[in-house]
Amino acid sequence: MARQFEFRITYRRRNCLQLNKHYYMAESAEQALEFQLEMIEHRKWNIELIKIEKFNPWSEKWIDKSDILNNIIHE
Repeated sequence: MARQFEFRITYRRRNCLQLNKHYYMAESAEQALEFQLEMIEHRKWNIELIKIEKFNPWSEKWIDKSDILNNIIHE
């Protein structure tokens, strides 16, 4: 099993200004995104994914990994 890191996904409900965040422990940004997409489908959420970030425990900073969001289709 590979090392897991903390990922933070920022999203917004459609027609809403407020941003929300979900946190996941995952091996990669792709895996964290899979977890989020599963939740969207399971709960039938109508949300827009804004950003995905990986927490670097050594620098204690969030690293933007949002480029993977370009690989999914937004409805």
